[in-house]
Amino acid sequence: MHIPLPFCVLAFATIGASFSDYVHYDRLLLTYAGILLALCLGAYSLDELHGRPYHAKFSDRSLWILAIIGITGGGLVGAYLILSVNALIAIPAVLALFFILVYNLELFGGRFHNAWWFGLSWGGLTTFGGYYVQSVRFSIPVLIMSVMASLIGVSIVSLTHKFRPDEFRKKLETARAEDLIAFSRYSRKTAWLIAQMECYAMMMLAAALIIPKIH
Repeated sequence: MHIPLPFCVLAFATIGASFSDYVHYDRLLLTYAGILLALCLGAYSLDELHGRPYHAKFSDRSLWILAIIGITGGGLVGAYLILSVNALIAIPAVLALFFILVYNLELFGGRFHNAWWFGLSWGGLTTFGGYYVQSVRFSIPVLIMSVMASLIGVSIVSLTHKFRPDEFRKKLETARAEDLIAFSRYSRKTAWLIAQMECYAMMMLAAALIIPKIH
């Protein structure tokens, strides 16, 4: 796993939970367990099966076993919360399973395998899910906070994918002066887009924090 990305996902769930009037620590720990099993162990294992982005030395069979263990374990955690807390928790749980499968297995022609869906699922859904497991109700400030988390998720993927060394090497091997200028402009434009997303994320954070204080 790319540390500290898994801990960032746990932080999103914690931020969501912190907006609840009362934090049930058993539910929070179960949320952590579900994330580490399904979103981290399961999703990372499935992702490694496509192109080996993490260069792990596991066989395909081992990766499938790890993925099944992780997703099944996360599903059992979700089932327990559904039965012990509220059946509506099934909604974020099913959505999480959907995104794990379609993103990492690149289903539907890879339509969901992009930065925006990654940000929505790993950032936004995790933040709102962390809150919903605690309170089982809807909240506008938490929804805004989830938008913030989604934007941060998008910026993380953009930073880690658009500036890979291989991309630079390919450009430099056959580059002309005008190509290098164009690539430099592309890189700057991408960096500026990421900076904008971070700014918008902070705006969402500010709004989510101040709205409950307005009377």
